[in-house]
This record gives sequence, structure tokens and C-alpha cells, in this order.
Amino acid sequence: MDSKKWNLIVLGGTGGLLLLLAVVTIVIDPFLHFHKPLEGLEYPMKDERYLNDGIARWFDYDAIITGTSMTQNFKVSEWNEKMGVNAIKTSYSGASFHEITESLRRAFSYNPDVKIVLCSLDSSRIMYPADKDEYEGYPEYLYNANPFDDVEYVLNKEVMPKTLAVINYTRAGEKTPSMDVYGSWSQYHTFGRDAVAKTMAQLPEISEEVVLSEEELAMARENVEKNWLELVKQNPSTEFYLFFPPYSIAYWDALHHTKQMDVHIQLELLATEIMLQAENVHLYAFWDWMDVIGNLDNYMDSMHYSEEINSKIIDAIASTESELTKENYKAYYEGIRELYSNYDYDAVWE
Repeated sequence: MDSKKWNLIVLGGTGGLLLLLAVVTIVIDPFLHFHKPLEGLEYPMKDERYLNDGIARWFDYDAIITGTSMTQNFKVSEWNEKMGVNAIKTSYSGASFHEITESLRRAFSYNPDVKIVLCSLDSSRIMYPADKDEYEGYPEYLYNANPFDDVEYVLNKEVMPKTLAVINYTRAGEKTPSMDVYGSWSQYHTFGRDAVAKTMAQLPEISEEVVLSEEELAMARENVEKNWLELVKQNPSTEFYLFFPPYSIAYWDALHHTKQMDVHIQLELLATEIMLQAENVHLYAFWDWMDVIGNLDNYMDSMHYSEEINSKIIDAIASTESELTKENYKAYYEGIRELYSNYDYDAVWE
């Protein structure tokens, strides 16, 4: 056989194999880029940052639950029952405001009829640059409408194991997780004072209160306004239910020791005043829930609470309990400042 014919056979075989791999990826579509889950196949539904855009693009829904890991344990069925909606859950662990609001912008472009959004407004993310993303290497080829860069998906050697995982998951008799289970982590962790204590660093004793500079305050304002306020004003027919997640008393202990309590309250006040400008925002805070915050059995670390607390948050929001308004927010934060400034933090670890 001459070299020319051999080269043609090799090239043809390689091209045929690549075409087969591309077809298999397109048909099974483990990241739901081209279609919703196929009947007869069961999907493991892992890798949220790769799956969430496909969920928003192809699933049937009129409401969205999203946010950081503070929202991953929400049971969508509970929210649906309380609010009379059909929601999807597209949480992003550790996400910035920019990541979350950009994902919502894409979801609105796929489905302009979204009635309700439930999302965490994490206090720990307020003082970020407005364009900051926590996650590097986003799969942009899954998020846009450019068919030419789909080659990065259909011929990606990292995707093929995900495609095979769908086949193996189905053969093993597993079932595609429901939106209640999708992304949840509560069942995999240990909760309680000992678990929280193991995650706490040695806290330094600082003598002077931390003070935010004008530049830092301006950055925080831009972050909230450019991401959240702009988004909600652009979607006036959607009701946004935003909440400050109830971090534990161990978190407040750290703020107390590092003299950052005033900073925390100042930033939340700033975000509250900005977001209450929008008529379609319902803003919630739970810092007076001492039966939750003061009980470390509800936490796996200083911030992350159990799924029971997610259910309690749904109940509170559905009943408008703990809602911040233009009339009550100043008094609320004055009470919070008084509460945590005089708390007996030594008793937390006794």
C-alpha cells in the first residue's frame, strides 16, 4: 500500500471516529446544551456550572431558585406549593453577584415569562468588584448561541466521560435527580458545634474597628446597583424574592473578634437601601432568628446551614415574615447592631 492511500485511510478513519464521538455527545448531550434529558436515559445531573444553562434553556418553568450554596438545599417542591409556581433550581456554589445575575439574564432571554425569582443576596459577596467571577474557566461555548464553538463541547475529551456516565447511570437503574435533590449537599455533611469548630481559624484580637474607605463603599454600591438593581428594573413583571442568608453565631463571633461587625452591617444596609428602590423586590433578613443562628446544630461551618433551615426560610418568605421594608429596615438593623454588639460570644464554645 502506498503512503498516499495509507494517509487517506488514517485521515478517513480519524475523521469518522471524531464524527461518531460528536454524534454520540450531541444525542446524549450530558450537559443539556442541545435538548432536555432524553426519555429512556437517566442523567446524574452533576457539574452545576455546566448544566444550569441547559436547564434554564430547555426545561418548563415559570420561576427560578438560584444563588450560592445557601440555596442548594432548597426543596423546589416546597417553594412550588407555597407560591403556586413551577420552579427550576440553578444554584452556583460560591458565586458572585455578577455570575448569578448573568445567568438570570440568560434565563430571561430563554424564558421571558418568569414570574418569580428566589435568590440569596450573600452578605459576604457585597464588597466585590461588579464584574468579578469566582469561577475561572467558564464553559462559554455552552452559554452562547454561536454554533461554531460547539466543537469545544462535542469534541471535548473531558466531556466523553460525562457522556458515558449517563449511559452507566441508566444501566445501573438510577434515576435523574429531581429539582429537590439537584445540587443539594446537606445529606453529605456533619452538623453541630464540633463540626463548626473544626472549620474555624484562630481568630486574631484586633483593637480598632475596621473602617471602609470611600473607594470600597463605591465598589460595593456599584456591585449591587450594576448587577442586582439593574436586573430587577429591566424585568418589572418578575417578582424577586431576595434574602440575606442567616450565617451562624460563629460567623458573628469572627466579626466580633476581627472588628468587622460594623462593616458587615454597613454593607448590608447599603445593599438594603439600594434594593428597596425597586418595587418588584421583596427583601428578607433573618439575623434575629436566634433559635437558628445561636444553635450550631443547624450548621456544618460558620455559614452553611442544614436543609431544615432552607425550609424555614421558604415558610418565612411565603408568609412575609422577616421582610425588610422602607418603613422598618432602619429599626431592624439598629436592633441587630445592639443584639450582636452585646452577645456573650464566650458562651458559644462552652
